[in-house]
Amino acid sequence: MWSVIKFLGTLFISFIAMIGALGAENPFPLFAVAWGIWIIYILSIRSKRKKELDKERLIREILDKL
Repeated sequence: MWSVIKFLGTLFISFIAMIGALGAENPFPLFAVAWGIWIIYILSIRSKRKKELDKERLIREILDKL
């Protein structure tokens, strides 16, 4: 559920930044915001997945020792 909320927040922020870039005199800062928020979202998803894999590996090692 939390990942859906993060996705929708990312979508909303990037949408507003892109709409703002349409009428801006210098749109590049708003493009940077829009792309930056997606980069942050992707990195947060990757770090969460890595933690889950590490936890699964640790459980597998403990079960193998038993």
